[in-house]
Amino acid sequence: MTVKSDRENILRELNGWLSSPSTRPVVRILEGKRPAKEQPSYFKEEPRLVIALEGTGRYITIEHGKEMMFDLAPGQVLYLAPCTWSCPLPEMPYRSLAITLRPDFTRVTIHSRKAMRKNGTIPWRYLAEWQTSAALGSRGDHLLKLLADSTPPRLGARTYNLYSEILISEVAGLVEDATELGRSHETILWHSLCDYISAHWSDPDFSREKAAEFFNRHPNHISRFFHQHTRQNFRAYVNEIRLKRSLQFLGDLRYNVTDVANLCGFTNLQYFIRCFRQRFGLTPGEYRKRRVD
Repeated sequence: MTVKSDRENILRELNGWLSSPSTRPVVRILEGKRPAKEQPSYFKEEPRLVIALEGTGRYITIEHGKEMMFDLAPGQVLYLAPCTWSCPLPEMPYRSLAITLRPDFTRVTIHSRKAMRKNGTIPWRYLAEWQTSAALGSRGDHLLKLLADSTPPRLGARTYNLYSEILISEVAGLVEDATELGRSHETILWHSLCDYISAHWSDPDFSREKAAEFFNRHPNHISRFFHQHTRQNFRAYVNEIRLKRSLQFLGDLRYNVTDVANLCGFTNLQYFIRCFRQRFGLTPGEYRKRRVD
């Protein structure tokens, strides 16, 4: 698929949705704690909008201490606040369009997911991806704050639908007019790998081999690619992400150190403690005590 067709396909989906926006209420995940499920859960640091394009997506998360399962019907919008978890549990194939909004870039992708296999894995792949260094600015920030407002508006769900419609319209304008980041084949692969890792770093079974299989590359190719771009190997890169994320969870006293290790994809507590001390000069317990004190 060419870069031009990626932009055109994404713009066609966005404009198609805008011509007939869904009247179903926006699903808002504002707290989104990690579910106690064996299936991989995905942590999203940035605010994110997801539009179901075809088929119905099923998800689970934890809101206000209670497990919350919901379906995302075709045309319906999901809003994920920053630093939230979600766990897809698809019972049928579906396509979705995801919009990641950051102050320094905007990224839009179309994904295809198949129904969950008996072993809990969910086959998926990119159908299109587009990224620009342009952002929505203060207008977009304001709309995101309104979407994340926990105080129900007087007009109820219709208000959140309107906020999401305006945001999606703004994104469509960026896709149509903004300059895309340099998109050599190597750049596309690098951005895709980073996006894939951002969705899977908390999975304890995540590995270089799984990433290589997803992108139809040899594991050694992935290793060389990471060393070329980061001067780190794949494992060190993923561990750095996990260790940085662990700082946030250590600030939450509801989680003990073992919980934090598990949340961040470490299956061996002693290995987590050793990596943490090497990276930050303190054990996780010492870090927590200093932060609390």
